[in-house]
Amino acid sequence: MTKDKVKLECPQCYWMFNAAIPNSAHPVASLSKPKENSFDGSVIEEVHDCRNPKCKETFSIYWFEPIRFLDRS
Repeated sequence: MTKDKVKLECPQCYWMFNAAIPNSAHPVASLSKPKENSFDGSVIEEVHDCRNPKCKETFSIYWFEPIRFLDRS
């Protein structure tokens, strides 16, 4: 079984890359740390190095479950 992926870009050089979603409990990715009380559960931080040979920037991707404000179930 393959993991789902999202297409993101390096915040420094805008080089596109695919990032694998770590699990179904953390489906949303962000390059900035989510604010307190804006997510359910925990936040997973993954550190990545840009694969662009001219950049090599190190940055973090934050994975989380957003709060559902209008959940009517």
